[in-house]
Amino acid sequence: MNLIFFDIDGTLAIGKDIPDSAKKAIHVLRENGDLVWICTGRALRYAKSNFHMYANGYIVSNGREAYTCCTKIFEKPLAAEQIKDIQERLDAVHAGYVFFESQNGHCYGPEEAYETIVKEWDPGFIVKGGDLSGKKIYNFDVWFKDAEQYHAIEEQLQGIGVLNPHGSHPTADVTIIGWDKGDALQAVAAYMKVPLDHTYAFGDGMNDVCMIKKAGHGIAMGNGQNALKEEAEYVTSDILADGIWNGLKHFHLI
Repeated sequence: MNLIFFDIDGTLAIGKDIPDSAKKAIHVLRENGDLVWICTGRALRYAKSNFHMYANGYIVSNGREAYTCCTKIFEKPLAAEQIKDIQERLDAVHAGYVFFESQNGHCYGPEEAYETIVKEWDPGFIVKGGDLSGKKIYNFDVWFKDAEQYHAIEEQLQGIGVLNPHGSHPTADVTIIGWDKGDALQAVAAYMKVPLDHTYAFGDGMNDVCMIKKAGHGIAMGNGQNALKEEAEYVTSDILADGIWNGLKHFHLI
């Protein structure tokens, strides 16, 4: 049995649309007895609501939660002091940001940030502000109005998190240093008792570098970041040029 891990945005799907060839490939994988895992910066609610029909398990929040279809494997919420420190740093540069629970996102900062971010999630998922006391917060996204503010955010988060910008969209998800998608992949493989050599990871963004490096076999999408491609064992074609299908074919998984 193999475990195959797929990032969502830019890898498995564009928005919520999965290419037909990728759907077919996932069907073949599961028919063969291999297990498909979503491995994303997105929150659990989004991943399960939109991609449950393709997944045997989920790594979400950039690695800070992992679940089978019905069992929590682990969770690594942020400490209250971490949240307070991050908020102070982002407020200092007037950034927009959203902290994520499994089932909701809490948005702070300029109204423009909220209006931009809310469009990228399912209706009702993002709420304005609110008291985070007692809530389990796993990760966060940032919003920036221009390149200057982006770099200011990057400086504020130096040593705390690594930004993964969303292309031309003025937002980025953040991998919090200390536990990432790669650590989560290895923890899931150990839980499932699957050797790392039987793990395959597909990604396209900077938050996938750690996953690509720690998987038994790392595959970068043709449309992926150059830094990711440099770390990959194999670079497949673009998402819309049958990238998932071709990558799995290369490793004789389908």
